[in-house]
Amino acid sequence: MKERIAGGQTVSSFCEEKGISKTTYYYRQKKVREDTCAKLAEKRNSGTGLVPDGWTQLAQAESVTAGKGALTIEIAGCCIKATASTDPELLAKVCRVLRSL
Repeated sequence: MKERIAGGQTVSSFCEEKGISKTTYYYRQKKVREDTCAKLAEKRNSGTGLVPDGWTQLAQAESVTAGKGALTIEIAGCCIKATASTDPELLAKVCRVLRSL
């Protein structure tokens, strides 16, 4: 998946170039996502933090009180800022999109 994204290819052209079916590609993508979610759940349950393998925690997390502080996430030039007033459902949707990348 990383190779395809880094190369800017569509799934169809990537699969054709590599000689694999789109069904195989999407099956493997699903397995990678499931594995990543399982690792994230393990970390959450173990109390060792929420940063999955392949990610980097940029700053020590601090508690945020209403109206103070903010969370800033920057990935590949995209900057996301969240505060205590950020809609949790919107933030969850953004996180799901980031996981799909």
